[in-house]
Amino acid sequence: MTTTNDIIQMNALRDISDQQLMELRAIFQKSHYAAGEVIIQQNQRATDLYILLSGEVEITHRPYDGPAITIAKVKAGGVFGWSAILGKDKYSSTVTALEDCVVYHVRGFKLQQFCEEHHETGVVLLEKMALSVAQQPAQVHNQIMKILQSAMDYREDDSYEVS
Repeated sequence: MTTTNDIIQMNALRDISDQQLMELRAIFQKSHYAAGEVIIQQNQRATDLYILLSGEVEITHRPYDGPAITIAKVKAGGVFGWSAILGKDKYSSTVTALEDCVVYHVRGFKLQQFCEEHHETGVVLLEKMALSVAQQPAQVHNQIMKILQSAMDYREDDSYEVS
């Protein structure tokens, strides 16, 4: 289990309230990877979203008809494994630790449940993670923002129901 101090160190979670941090603490798992270790394998079932606390990783994609190409290098504070919350069945790229890394990861379905149960904190979390993707293609940021809007629309519709 992660500690509140560990969570505060994550750039994606800076400037959120103590209450929000306490709510988040229960859903994150902490893992360590050695330099050269594969964290995510392309075409592996997409289950977790990752936030890199320390170290650096390389994201590569191998097209079916060519050699692997480097998509990005992610440093501490970055987020990867977006497929797990974008409704994808499999990861589209491989992520390898370039140096020893510490990551926090959360199951996509747990993050979704969390956002439904803690709407305000969930919106803040997803917005901050989406902003951390500045170096990623704009399409990913737009997809994250659509998820946020859907969650907000769902909550608005739900609040008007009469029992």
